[in-house]
Amino acid sequence: MALIFVAPKTCLEYGGEGFDSFARGTAELIYFTDFISSMVLFAFRRKSYVRMITMLQETFRALADPAQPTSCVTAITSFNGRIFRYSRIYACFIGSCFIFYIPLPMTATFLNYFSAGNETEAVEFVLPLENKFYGLDTRRNIVHYLIYMAMLTPAVCGSACLSIVKGTVLFTIIRYGATLFELVSLKIEDLGDPNNFRDWDDLEAQRKRHDRLQEIIALHQTALEFADLLENTMQHILLSQFVNCLLISCLMMFYISSTYGPNVVNMVILFAVLMVEVFAYCFNGDELSEKAAAVANSIYNYPWYKEPTPVQKAIQLMILRSQRKIGITAAKFYFVDIGRFGVVVQASYSYYLILKERF
Repeated sequence: MALIFVAPKTCLEYGGEGFDSFARGTAELIYFTDFISSMVLFAFRRKSYVRMITMLQETFRALADPAQPTSCVTAITSFNGRIFRYSRIYACFIGSCFIFYIPLPMTATFLNYFSAGNETEAVEFVLPLENKFYGLDTRRNIVHYLIYMAMLTPAVCGSACLSIVKGTVLFTIIRYGATLFELVSLKIEDLGDPNNFRDWDDLEAQRKRHDRLQEIIALHQTALEFADLLENTMQHILLSQFVNCLLISCLMMFYISSTYGPNVVNMVILFAVLMVEVFAYCFNGDELSEKAAAVANSIYNYPWYKEPTPVQKAIQLMILRSQRKIGITAAKFYFVDIGRFGVVVQASYSYYLILKERF
């Protein structure tokens, strides 16, 4: 992938002339470099990811016990169904983008080439990417163009598959973190009011209730540990994603607003994929923060002070931990949420206006 996407742009420069060509080529270079670096950063955080998967397996296996509240089982089942549907939609979205990178450019090029007759030298081919490619005349020579597209096709297919894997893995792991906090809230609500508990004289019933409270405290601890591992896995990936998103977005908007023709379609598709990724990170990060904050509200509304003294002490520690804001950050600089997405869009548009006025 690096030899097809990054190396030609870095070493061989771009194929067109003017700032429009520079803006498009630079945006594509930053995009694919960020894509590859994100995969590398994620590989270095593999241990954290494996630990998170193990925690999820252990937690969901324990919640599958028939003695557990049906609300938790229903929530997990419903969540898994939604994740499966969203993953298929995202895969279809990325798969549909492939059409605009290989079949459509080749179709447009062949139509222009064969309809030009004897004036084929004046036909400029439609290129999916803005770059020179190892000395091939991909803009005028049809044989060189076919060689280029034959080499580009597997690279585009591979990048699409990796993009699907990256998106589904990172997006869903954030949502699973939010689900853990949601399960804590559901188990707290399932306890009910201590005033309605009629078996205070039944030692066995008291023991079972105490065990349920300990399970809630342990689940909350698991959710907090999961959030820390998630932060450790995602923080540098998100910092790279947001910094590069600002650069890519303003360059893409400049190119789209300054150029007309079939090549604009590819940039629109790349811009759409970029913004969908950033929005998904922000939306899921916002969900994680909201679900974590909901745990604090559930504890606040629960009359824990009516429980036995040992349980009160344990719940007080749980309250103290829940007061800390939970979420994913971009290398500790800021929390990633919907508000941050608006900041990114606004900043990108401001930089685009500066470029537009300057060039």
